[in-house]
Amino acid sequence: MDLQRGRALSARCAVIVLTSVCVVGARETPKPSVVGGGRIGAQIHGETIPSPSDFGFAVNEDGGTFVCSMAGPETGGFAGFQVMLVEGPVAAGTLRVSGQHVSFAGKATVVLIPGMNGASETVLNGIPYSVSARTGVSGTASMILSIPAFTQALGGDTGGIVRQGAIGFAGRDPDDER
Repeated sequence: MDLQRGRALSARCAVIVLTSVCVVGARETPKPSVVGGGRIGAQIHGETIPSPSDFGFAVNEDGGTFVCSMAGPETGGFAGFQVMLVEGPVAAGTLRVSGQHVSFAGKATVVLIPGMNGASETVLNGIPYSVSARTGVSGTASMILSIPAFTQALGGDTGGIVRQGAIGFAGRDPDDER
């Protein structure tokens, strides 16, 4: 997979997440539904390493979809990779909500370009991940992506403060969640 195919894969994943957001927002349900999308900027000191990335997710108690990509001029080049893509389903029953804090987990596919050990690409399937996030808008929302298989090698969890975008509950204005 070359850089252009990596970007195309990342774009397709974003479309899947945005489609999920529309579906979640379109149906009336008493279940909490959390949606988020945007770009991570500054790290959370003491909690994450510098890791600018684009992300999107749509989650309720039945599960959902998550994607995080580091590709392109503003987010590529992370840890020596031109593309790092983490995407996968959110496991049913993992969504936890406590005020403005939400968390969920699943098993992802991780794509790395260039790959490990000199390969042109590496695709890893079934990699456990978890996300913890704080709802809000740019500058107040945050997201931490933990992938235990990579945390030590990278020097910490990825994520940070949302520079562009928002994280919130479907059907509610993110400005109300500050």
